[in-house]
Amino acid sequence: MTESAMVSGELTQQWELEATGPATLSQVMDEIEEQTARGHTARFVPLPTGFDPLDDVLNGGLRPGELLVIGGPIGVGKTIWGLQVARNVVYNDPDAMAMYVCYEHDRTHLLLRLLCLESAEQGYDDEALTLRDLARVAADATGGNAGLIAHLRHMGRYARLMRAVDSYAGRLVLAKASGDHTTLEQVREWVEEVAAKQAGRLLLVVDYLQKVPVHWEKLQQEEETTTYLTHGLKEMAMALGIRIVAIAAADRPGLKARRMRLADLRGSSAVQYEADVGMILNNKYAIISREHLVYNLAQAEAMRNYVVLSVEKNRAGRNAIDMEFMLDASHFRIVPRGGFVRERLVDEKVILG
Repeated sequence: MTESAMVSGELTQQWELEATGPATLSQVMDEIEEQTARGHTARFVPLPTGFDPLDDVLNGGLRPGELLVIGGPIGVGKTIWGLQVARNVVYNDPDAMAMYVCYEHDRTHLLLRLLCLESAEQGYDDEALTLRDLARVAADATGGNAGLIAHLRHMGRYARLMRAVDSYAGRLVLAKASGDHTTLEQVREWVEEVAAKQAGRLLLVVDYLQKVPVHWEKLQQEEETTTYLTHGLKEMAMALGIRIVAIAAADRPGLKARRMRLADLRGSSAVQYEADVGMILNNKYAIISREHLVYNLAQAEAMRNYVVLSVEKNRAGRNAIDMEFMLDASHFRIVPRGGFVRERLVDEKVILG
């Protein structure tokens, strides 16, 4: 047996996943009865994203084997949301793990984003860190015995920030991926290595789906490539009993649409079919109905600082739900407590396949 197969076997036992094949309903009931009687109930407990009321809409959060796909226009906050979900999972659950696989940014940049995010989440208000602040702290640390992180630790006002980061630093894995050679198979190896070292519920975030390389012998249409990748992510989620969030890019017509939809994502038919949850982020100002812009200009301008998170597909509960959250872009953060959109939005009709 190969090392990879041994790791997969250990993971299967660890996550108590059932073997492929048929079983009578009575057998399934007996298996569940035995597992729950032994107190092994982790697979039945959803993993919250940390966003309210999104977790209510998802009936608690993400479950083992689920694939959530999120898309949206350029610069709307998809990476902010994905990294924040990974942070929320490990911050709120001391037994959880998260891996953020990024094809867009290196690990250092992701760390700096997390420091800004965490400072805002810890309630620093006017003293919440920005990238400019971190550059200044790094410059102050130059030439001494301590670097940026040690400098922050020694700054009394940021002690609470660093304690918060330290509480999950060992359970949040930042993976720099390459669009040339970090294939889906490589990502799976990373996941297996992480999960084999530490038991606990695991979330994988892939940023972003269409940048994962597929080495075909012959050039294939993008629809075929996206189908292969989304199917592979869903299979990985089910085989390893983990939750996966995949950030997806839009096609060209979708980038021109006033309100982006799930159908506007590249390779949309495969994405819509494989995803357990399909969501789209839009800037609220861009998709609000015109009458709300005309009659209250001050309120309309404030909408630029909000994003609308639309759940268009949800196998575990309600869909066609629009929620709004405030975007705190300077701290790479979306305020986690939002609400349901009350105003009328453009193109409100959602057609599900």
